[in-house]
Order: sequence, then C-alpha cells, then structure tokens
Amino acid sequence: MGVTPVLFEQPVHRDDWDGLRDVSSVAMEKYKVAVAADESCRSLLDAQKIIQGNLAHVINIKLAKLGILGALEIIDAARKANISLMIGGMVETRIAMGFAGHLAAGLGCFRSVCCENYQIIFFINKIHCYKDAES
Repeated sequence: MGVTPVLFEQPVHRDDWDGLRDVSSVAMEKYKVAVAADESCRSLLDAQKIIQGNLAHVINIKLAKLGILGALEIIDAARKANISLMIGGMVETRIAMGFAGHLAAGLGCFRSVCCENYQIIFFINKIHCYKDAES
C-alpha cells in the first residue's frame, strides 16, 4: 500500500515563475500530479500571470493573504480560465476560518482544502453532514 500524491503546493520559491511552470509541466505530464500556486499568488496580477503563463493547475485562496475583495477577483479570474481553486488559511481565528468555509461552500467552485488548518476542514465536513441529512 502506497500513497499517491494528487497535488504539490508551492514547490518553488514564490518568485521563481520559470521553476513553477517547469515543475507544473513535469508533475502533470510524468506523474499526473497537479501543482498549486500559493505564495506565488499574492494579487490579481499574480493570478493573471499564473493563468496566462499556464504556470500552475490550482490557485490557493487564503483570505488573510488576499483580502476578501482580492480573493473574489482571483476566484472570478480562475473560474473564467477554468483553473482549479483551493481554499486555505494561515493562522486565522475560528471566525475567519468559518468565513473561508462559508465562502468555499457558498461559491461551490473549490476542489481542494489546504489541510494545514483543521478548522476549515471541520467546518466543511459539518456542511456535508447537513447536506446529507437533508437528502
């Protein structure tokens, strides 16, 4: 029994655009593993660079890093370009992570959850439990 990765998050320095593109290309072509841009995506301009340059397969949205309006702009750009989204967090409070969970669940366009913050996973699991109970 082995572990098969499905995603590498930010495998290069945040300003290493060529490295991000190269790792993304090899990871997908050779191993079928997606690469997420996290620290590389600090603004809408960064997101546009990632999208236009095909530098990553996923963009990690962290509200503390991007702000709400910045996050919404990047989400809109990524959705239009058919780039996958991940919701994550850093060291936010339960209220902030609850908001991130609401954002992810409400928009319904996030495919991944950054596992370093257990609060958001707990929140999203509760939403799925409620949805299952209503069915």
